[in-house]
This record gives sequence, C-alpha cells and structure tokens, in this order.
Amino acid sequence: MKKIIIFITLLVLTFTIGKNLLPFGDRMFDFHDESQAARIQQFVLNLKSLQIPPRIAPNMSFNLGYPVFNHYAPFSYLVTSFINLIGFDIADSLKLSFLLAIILSFLFCFLFLREFFNFKPSLLAAVLYTTSPWMAVEIFIRGNLGEVWFMTLLPLVFWLIYKNSFSKKPIIFLLTSLVVSFGLTVHNALSVILIPLIIVFIFLLPNVKKNLLSLFFGFLLSAYFLIPGVLELSSTIASTRVDSLGYPDQLLCAWQLWTTPFWGYGGSSPGCIDGMSFMLGKPQILTGLIGFIGLFIYLIKNKSKKSIIKKRLIIYMFIVTAGTIFMTTYYSFHISKILAPYIGWIQFPWRLLPILLFGLSFIAAGVIIPKKFTKLSFLLIILAIIVPFYNSKFFLKDTINKSKYNNNFLSKSYIEKAVAYKVSEYLPITANYAEWLKYEPKKDSSELVDKTLIDGKFIHSLDKGRLMIIKSGNFEKIAETNSKKILINVHYLPYWKIYINNSLYNPTLFDKLGRPIIKLDKPSTITVKYEQTNVEKVGNAISIIALLGLITIVTLLHGFTCLPAGRLLKNNN
Repeated sequence: MKKIIIFITLLVLTFTIGKNLLPFGDRMFDFHDESQAARIQQFVLNLKSLQIPPRIAPNMSFNLGYPVFNHYAPFSYLVTSFINLIGFDIADSLKLSFLLAIILSFLFCFLFLREFFNFKPSLLAAVLYTTSPWMAVEIFIRGNLGEVWFMTLLPLVFWLIYKNSFSKKPIIFLLTSLVVSFGLTVHNALSVILIPLIIVFIFLLPNVKKNLLSLFFGFLLSAYFLIPGVLELSSTIASTRVDSLGYPDQLLCAWQLWTTPFWGYGGSSPGCIDGMSFMLGKPQILTGLIGFIGLFIYLIKNKSKKSIIKKRLIIYMFIVTAGTIFMTTYYSFHISKILAPYIGWIQFPWRLLPILLFGLSFIAAGVIIPKKFTKLSFLLIILAIIVPFYNSKFFLKDTINKSKYNNNFLSKSYIEKAVAYKVSEYLPITANYAEWLKYEPKKDSSELVDKTLIDGKFIHSLDKGRLMIIKSGNFEKIAETNSKKILINVHYLPYWKIYINNSLYNPTLFDKLGRPIIKLDKPSTITVKYEQTNVEKVGNAISIIALLGLITIVTLLHGFTCLPAGRLLKNNN
C-alpha cells in the first residue's frame, strides 16, 4: 500500500509541478541564466571529443577558448549532458534535468525523513520540500541547474551519511563517498557551505571515523575539479572581482519568506521589494510551525536514551533552520556587514534558502497526530496530494517556440560572441578585461568588429605572409606559414601548448585579448593543441586513484563479509 501511495504521489508531482518540464511539443521557456543551453552544448562538445573532464568551452569568446568548466561545478552539467547524449535535444535535456531533480528530491528527502518519522509525515514533508515556490523560482525564473541539483543531493548526502553510521555493508560506504563527492561538485558556493553542515552532522552520529573517511574519499574523488578549480583560479580575473560590499543589501525582509507582492520574473535588488519571489510557501511554513510544536514536545517528554541520536538531530535541524533564517534576513544586517569581506563569495544571502527549506521540511515531518485521532492521519496523505495542485500555479512560465529558443541561445553567433560575457569572471588574466568588454554585442545589435575574431581562422599573419591552415579543430590546430610575425587566436593560458616545428614554445608577448604574438625567423609549422595542465592532471590522477582504491577496499571488505562462518573459523585456526 505504501509503495502505491508513493507511486501516486510521483505521478501527481510529475503532472502538476512537473508538467511543463515534460519533453513533449516544440515549446521551451527562458530564464535568468540564459547561458545554460550554450554551456550544455559546449560541455557535450568536450565529451564527444573525449576531453574528460571538460575544462574549457572552445567556441566561447570568439572561439578563443574559455575556461568556464575548470571553475564551474560540473555535476549538474554531467547529468544534463548525459540526457542530451542519449538523444534529447538541449532544450528537452534541460527540462528533463529539472524534472529528474524534482522527482529525485522528493524520493531522497522522503528516504532521509523516513529514518526518523512515520510514513505519512515523511511523505508530506518530502512533498513540501519538492513543491516549494522557491523550487519553482530556481527552475522557471532563475534556471539555475547547479542550485536545483544541490537541493536534490542535499537530503541524499544526509541520508547516506546516516545510513553509513549504522550499516556494515561496504556498498553503503562506497555510495556515501561517491554522493559526498557529488555534493562537493554540484555548486561553487553551496558545496562549500555543505562541508561544515556535513562535518557537524557526522559528529552527531556514531561511527564518526567511518563517516570522516567517507568525507575524505569524497574530497579525493572531487580532486579533479577542486584542485585546479582553486589553484588555477588566479589565472582568471575572478580572483580580483569578489565584490562583497553589496552583500548585506541583498538580505531579505522576514515577510518575504511568507509571501510576495507579486510573482515577478525580475531579479534581486536592495530593500524588501524585489523583482522575484523568495517565499518558501504557506503550506511549508504552517506545517513547519506545527511540526516544530510536535518536535518540541517530543524533546521535552521523551527521556529514552535510545532516542538520543534523534533528539540531537532535531536540535541540530532547529539550529540550522533558525540560523539560515537569521542569515538570510535583515536581522543579521550588522553581522553580515562585518562578515561581508569573508562571505561575499556567496554573492546573495538568499542563496541559503535551499538549506532553510531542507531544515523546514525536516521540522514539518514532526507533525504529530494524537493517538485518539490516529484515524485522521490519512489527512496527511490527502494534504500531500493537495499541496502540489495548490503550488502548481508557480511551476509555469510563458514559452517560446524551440526554434526561436535555439536561435536566441544556441546559435553560433550567440555562443561565440555573447555567452562568455554572462560569466565574465573566468576571463584569463592574459587578456585586458576593459578591452575585452568593448567587443560585447550591444542591446541595439551594434558591436565592435575585429576581422581576426570573426573570420574563423586560428592564426593570422601580421606581415601579410603566406598561411596554409592544415587543421582547425576545437582542441588541435595546425598551420604552415612563411610569415615573420603571427597572431594565435586563443586566450592564452598554459593549457594551450604551442609548438613551432615540433618544439614547444612558451609565448611572452600578447595582444589586448591575451592572444600570443610570435616572431618567426624561418618558414614554420605551427601546432596549437589543448592539453590539461600539470595541476589538472594531478587532480585527475588523485580522483582516479581514489576511485580505484575505494572500489578495491569495498571489494575486499565485501569478500571478507561474505565468507562462510565455518571457513572463517578454519582460517582463524
């Protein structure tokens, strides 16, 4: 019966809040982060070219190569790219990725809550988590793949860490380590915030060392991204563009968590009137308040030592929920102003809302039906079915024809000229940022034209010498020339290897866009090849070794635990 209820709930979720994400028809919606489609296209291009893990978008920034994937958490792009690779177009891949995140967030949240609460309250709370208007904002207004998938992985990470504390199965240890690594590579800011949340959670549970080992393996498995993502950030202008001064001005008024003057599609702005909503949902907050009362009573009345872990986790969730409410609202203005230089990398205080929603959903599962009214507990199931219908009005957006969407956000011109400016912080430091900005297409369609950027050639003669291009791929380019002075059309960073007559050449002279200018003294063959840096290779090696080591350990432990008792005794003798 319980499985049937879960199946029905999934159907309701799919055809209420998820109906506009089904891959049928020729319509698509746009959102704030309009570069998502182009990023998926470039990510898939890397995968098809066996550039794994993807690190640069070769066609962005006028085909000069842009290291966005080296510094942008990859997990959500891996999932969405896989959907694209199995046959769905990019628009449908985005929709299906969001839909999959919704379905899995419900299942993972339910599994976690079910460890502590009865079936019906857990089901209702998982529905509340998934159907929050904030989830709708993340998908239909912001279009933030990383944050949506963070909301999906958050309960899964907590669930597996909890299971790992009690389970003796090696496979649980393996899954915990893997999922922790997913959590560390799903979103740049939220993944960092996840770390202290995990550590505190681990110390509230038994088998602390076992979970700390899983966390350690999670870091090692994530090394392919974390090591170059951190160590090579200084090679981009991101390290010089952390603007934390406006952080306190983005704090919310507490009432914004409850309601909004209008359901807008704009952005965040200082003050209490914003262009978009930040409300968590009235059913979510009301049920959370009722659950808080129930859990508070539980903490006072339950004196059993067997429930000590549950009581710790309840208090922990109270603190996390209250703390995130405080840090996202103007109550924390003075503290946020002091901390802004250190936490400004979060960008927006309301980025903590997924964590607040998770804590609120946990508390909502504390709804208690008095024993003499237990027959009324079915009302929780009814409420779990009603809430998706109630909140479905938020999970919609005006759509446009797919051909228009593709023309706007997947055209060759858009990918080459516009996308990089949406993530301008990853411009290589070899380029002059102010000069680079001059080439951004304007809203009136005017743009500064440079023939060396738009003619599609990766090499240009600066003295009218002869050029013959032999190969012009995304990751390898070859040409022959008798020119004495040439320009190589790439934003130079050490991952571009330049060979002159098969000898490695390290450029020292660059133009205003960070393109190498090379002087030659004889006819030469020029090869420009993309190769991962030593730092990136070290990160890759650590992740691969960690994965192989983890599999080996789990396999050995599994083999040991599967040995028959008689054989174990024989071996011991």
